Amino acid sequence: MAFLPFFSKKKPVDVEQQVTKGADGSMTVRTSFAVPETTRPVNSDSVEALDAALAKLGGNVMHAIDPRRIISFDQGGPPVWSVGMVEVAGPTPYTLLVTYGFSHALSPEPFREGVMHEYSLAVPKGTPLSPWADAFLRHQTRYILTQGADIRVNDCIPLRGVPMTRVPFQPEHHAAMPDSALIGVLCAEDPVLPAVQTPHGTIAIRRLLGIDGLELDRVETWSPAGFLTALRTVDPLLLSDIRRASFMKVPAFADAVNARATEEGSTMDAALFDVRWTLDDTGAVHVELPQGQAAKRLLDGVQGRVGFGRRLAAFSMRGPPILFEPSAKGVQPTRQGLVLGGGLSSGPALALVTALRGGERAVVLR
Repeated sequence: MAFLPFFSKKKPVDVEQQVTKGADGSMTVRTSFAVPETTRPVNSDSVEALDAALAKLGGNVMHAIDPRRIISFDQGGPPVWSVGMVEVAGPTPYTLLVTYGFSHALSPEPFREGVMHEYSLAVPKGTPLSPWADAFLRHQTRYILTQGADIRVNDCIPLRGVPMTRVPFQPEHHAAMPDSALIGVLCAEDPVLPAVQTPHGTIAIRRLLGIDGLELDRVETWSPAGFLTALRTVDPLLLSDIRRASFMKVPAFADAVNARATEEGSTMDAALFDVRWTLDDTGAVHVELPQGQAAKRLLDGVQGRVGFGRRLAAFSMRGPPILFEPSAKGVQPTRQGLVLGGGLSSGPALALVTALRGGERAVVLR
């Protein structure tokens, strides 16, 4: 499996070469051009506009090219035409990577109609980029197209414990990839290149940036938009530094974020938690509670939602979800999940929160 892309300052032509060796030892090279039945349309003037915008930031623009880029995505081609990259100087030098061809303005394929954005990633200078950085952008755009979803500004994407450097690759290749604690992604307006004007419309640039487990816990129990606002005070460039320590281990930052979360409550109405419940023969519900950081995550989630009269869907990999519904009453187990009614002044939600605060491993609810 080849990970290294082709790099070029120009737009290379897709070719296939066959080398044969004659009886006399001579070598013959035959070059053919592969043209699929459905080729990817590309607006070259939009490519030039995006190139020019990147060049203003750092000069020479390089392209990480997928050799199958001329094949339309719906015919098995790559999700984007290329990934452009430019080295940006300054007090904090970094490499900016931007997708080319996710938007309809650049790749006017029918299924991209109405899509007017590309994605970016910024990595500090000196951090290894190959093979993970452009592969990460391709992976995210492929996921969007195949799932019919989108990654919007202020969205949060948990990577289920897999570092962003390894997400694009099969598990057998993970050991060869750089390690990182960044296991989640936030989406923001690109802070240095928010939009690019092209002859086919304005392309918005959405920045994807990696966050670690502690940051992900706080985002999913508070607010992606709020966390991004706080993050800009310490990292205005919104860099994905795969080797950095957690911002949540910086006391001043953590205190400011936690204070806002306590005051505002959570905007996240659903998240994944380490919790499991079962129903016994007497009708009592036994809830197995997490410990350590996982317990704090669940406690923050419940307090940030139920404590403000807001519902929370606590999903779990271990069993059916728990729906905290302040407008409901009592304990209501169903095949679809467990409904816990009331607020935090009394009732089952309070009993669960009290058990979490006390470090209990389980709580029985009736």
